[in-house]
Amino acid sequence: MKIPNPLLSIGLLAALPILQACERSPAWEGTVTDSAGITLVHNPSVPLWGEDEAWTVTEDLRIGTVAGEQQYQFGTIISLDAAEDGTVYVLDLQARNIRAYDAQGNYLRTIGGPGGGPGEFSQQTMFVGWHPRGEILVPDLGNQRVHRFAPEGDLVGSFPIQMQAGVPARWEVSSDGRTLAQIRGMNLPGMAALEEGDPIVVFDTTGTVVDTVALLPKGQTLEGISEQGAQIRVFAPEPLWDVDPAGSIYYAMNDRYRILVNDPEGTLARVITRDVEPKPVEETDRNAIRGLMREQYREFGVPPAQVEQIMQGVSFADFYPAFGNLFIGPEETLWVQRVQSARELAAGAEEEVEFDPRDIVSPEWEIFDAEGRYLGVVTLPDGFIPFTLKGDAMYGIWTDEMDVQYVMRLRVNRPGREGA
Repeated sequence: MKIPNPLLSIGLLAALPILQACERSPAWEGTVTDSAGITLVHNPSVPLWGEDEAWTVTEDLRIGTVAGEQQYQFGTIISLDAAEDGTVYVLDLQARNIRAYDAQGNYLRTIGGPGGGPGEFSQQTMFVGWHPRGEILVPDLGNQRVHRFAPEGDLVGSFPIQMQAGVPARWEVSSDGRTLAQIRGMNLPGMAALEEGDPIVVFDTTGTVVDTVALLPKGQTLEGISEQGAQIRVFAPEPLWDVDPAGSIYYAMNDRYRILVNDPEGTLARVITRDVEPKPVEETDRNAIRGLMREQYREFGVPPAQVEQIMQGVSFADFYPAFGNLFIGPEETLWVQRVQSARELAAGAEEEVEFDPRDIVSPEWEIFDAEGRYLGVVTLPDGFIPFTLKGDAMYGIWTDEMDVQYVMRLRVNRPGREGA
């Protein structure tokens, strides 16, 4: 992206804002090198934005209620997406349905419901995506198919999910109309192990894989998975990725601040790096996380003896992740979520609070331009998880202090842009 400059005009007065902008924006101190046709971008700790150039966000829509009409009460929002006209589609895993709301947040209709029949959802339905051809795609691992709905909610078709090829761990529908999924192998009978890593593949409308656009390193959270269980390593390296409007894939292992960019054809084109200080996982952190895991297993009805058996297989990485997530923002900017350790959380608190491991992901996101240069930081509302972007509108899930979920739309304000 181009850093905004004051508008040019004739005469001496026009030079003043230009000089001021130069004073506000420090020269970028990073390096760009070429390695066999791959652009390597290494970033300094000093951002490129000046004080008057930093982006901000403003909330302009919130959908949800604690006590009110049932159509606005959510159980467990697991995914959402938005159409170009601002219609929002929300997948509630607890209700096992999708609810549609217009651009002003008014309830429109409910799509699907619990079950195993056509247009019905299992408890393993994890994603809803708006396709540019005017369809709503809903992958359902339990029923092993991808549902296709018209905007009005009518089922228009489906295609199978071939689980023997691996588990589709994450889905995306790109702006250029591709249906992508990250495929994770499992050491289970009748299923591919995929030891080399997780391919990101492209499906056609019949469920056939027509392309592979990236190969992610294999995640290390689950080790030795089998029918008897798995070894769980908390904070172990895991792959994260997103796709930009042009179809390029941004991906990385979250233990290193090293983000790779594949072009739409799947060729590595750019590597973006930045030095960050590793944050050690302390014993108090491990104890807090073990306690939370035991509590969650009990809430799911797992017998106490089985809970302890599971906990025997839990271990920890030595360090926190280098970052929490990736997200593609306006103007093909890359947003990288900061991580905060338990010690940092305690230092920022006015009084002593019990460490909640879910709070390690920070509301602060580091922003890089389309060339990979570090611009600065944008702070999102605490408890907000972004899911999709339409223009300057960022849609996501916001969770309040009582763990009640809402759909929230934020407007990204960019100084120097019309309407910012």
